[in-house]
Amino acid sequence: MSVPSRFLVHETRAARALPIPVPLPAVAEVLDTVRAELRAAGRPASDAALSVDEQGQLVVAYVLDPRDVR
Repeated sequence: MSVPSRFLVHETRAARALPIPVPLPAVAEVLDTVRAELRAAGRPASDAALSVDEQGQLVVAYVLDPRDVR
């Protein structure tokens, strides 16, 4: 499974969502990608929040510098 595309949630808040159930290696890959994005922006990985949304998806949400949002 490849990492899902990042989608814009708010002006500077982004998220990556995975349908549940999801294999643990896919979760690890998404978390590693988010950690790398945050590290590149000089932010700690602890800035990301992990939750399950109302559609039953595992969501990793985090704030980005607006210049990094494409």
